[in-house]
Amino acid sequence: MKNNNEINIPDGEYSKRGYLKENYRVFKINDKTDKTFDFHYHEFDKIVFFLSGNAKYMIEGKEYILKPYDILLVRHGDIHKPVIDSDVNYNRVIIWVNKNYLNREYDLSYCFEISKKNKMNLMRIDDAEKQRVFTLLEELTAESKNLFADDYYKESVFTQLMILLNRCEYSLHNAAGYKSDKHIDKVIDYINNNLFDNLTIDKIANELFISRYHLMHKFKDVTGESVYSYISKKRLFYAADLLKNGASAKCACFESGYKDYSVFLKAFKKEFEITPADYKKQYYVDC
Repeated sequence: MKNNNEINIPDGEYSKRGYLKENYRVFKINDKTDKTFDFHYHEFDKIVFFLSGNAKYMIEGKEYILKPYDILLVRHGDIHKPVIDSDVNYNRVIIWVNKNYLNREYDLSYCFEISKKNKMNLMRIDDAEKQRVFTLLEELTAESKNLFADDYYKESVFTQLMILLNRCEYSLHNAAGYKSDKHIDKVIDYINNNLFDNLTIDKIANELFISRYHLMHKFKDVTGESVYSYISKKRLFYAADLLKNGASAKCACFESGYKDYSVFLKAFKKEFEITPADYKKQYYVDC
């Protein structure tokens, strides 16, 4: 059965998946699939509520082994893929969220920022919080009954759900919750902390005392991307955010770590299928 939350990409091709024009979109899916997912990313934030099955998620170098009622926060730009056992039903609810929609009077994207800060995508909440969260999730995914102000009610349920996720305190489950390669974890941290510097494979390998060969091959195995491609995509996402906030194309280029505007322009058009100037026109609103 085809999943309605993914679009087909040729095997081996790393790409963006999914398009979100609404403020948020909810998928309730319970199926068996023998599809093998490639590493991919989204321009929106994603929340995965795992209900049952045998599945794990690979996100930014970490492998999360899921248990029922686990919640995953996947930030826009996070490189990830699910690995699913096709012999059992994979039951989950997935919510795609426009990250700009969460920035209200109270910043409902705070949980994603904490996830980034703690380098942890997994939420395992206690039983009391779990009951409240999944009760709201059930209401959100219930079939519409065409009652008075039904859309407005669903909107309020979604807001309550996001407030609860932001209030929840979650613990980091070490070996029981995820696996990772400590060397690649250090590489990803180093790249993110030095994204705008002149990064080369030799420089990263020397700084972290890792062999060049191990860095190149292990990084590809764990993240699904080459080191250079990973750095480029992270810089492009940063540039895209700058454009959304009103920066000029040239400012976005140099502020994101690119040294040559023509290289930036070519990479941006390949990644987003639009020029930086048109991207800014599409997303930036001068208030």
